[in-house]
Amino acid sequence: MNEYFEKRIPVFIELGFRPSGLDQLKAFIDLLWSSNEELNLISRKMTFEELIDNHVIDCLLPLSKFPKNVKRVADFGTGGGLPGIIYAIHFTEIKFNLFEKSALKQDFLKRCKAITNNITIEGDIPPKLQDINLVVARGFKPIDVILDMSRAYYQGGGKYFLLKARREKIDEELVETQKKFKDVKIKIEPLKSPVLEVERHVVHINS
Repeated sequence: MNEYFEKRIPVFIELGFRPSGLDQLKAFIDLLWSSNEELNLISRKMTFEELIDNHVIDCLLPLSKFPKNVKRVADFGTGGGLPGIIYAIHFTEIKFNLFEKSALKQDFLKRCKAITNNITIEGDIPPKLQDINLVVARGFKPIDVILDMSRAYYQGGGKYFLLKARREKIDEELVETQKKFKDVKIKIEPLKSPVLEVERHVVHINS
């Protein structure tokens, strides 16, 4: 496992991850991997190599496109901390509120505070988000549902940074989104993985 992490370090750096955070990133990946069998944080059938290539690198793909001048971020449905923990390790000056309903996964996330302490673990997403500058989510819910869940934040000028896969699926979600939120401003950027032939996008939303 250590060899595979070392092998992928040039990819992490190429995607913009800060070299001084590599030890923390490895500590998080090791904790995620060792806890997965018990907590099912990711698929139990997944190999360590797939964890790195399908999940960690996936989260890093849009790193260079991350909005500037952000002080506090909400990660909706963070699960095992993807992408929230990875972003918290990289963006040391930003505070992250990680929202996760599962008590078991919350316990895991609390253990991650020993790796990066700029995180706050939350349960249900509240009707109003306090002091949040940006919402991120990966593999969570359809776009219209995310905006519905955070309607007060959206209506107050909220910004979103959503990691999505196929463009066809995104376009389907946008049909419903634009019915509910007619003036929504959306920018979709394609992402290219240096290790896998997969379709990935980041969806920027400004209300």
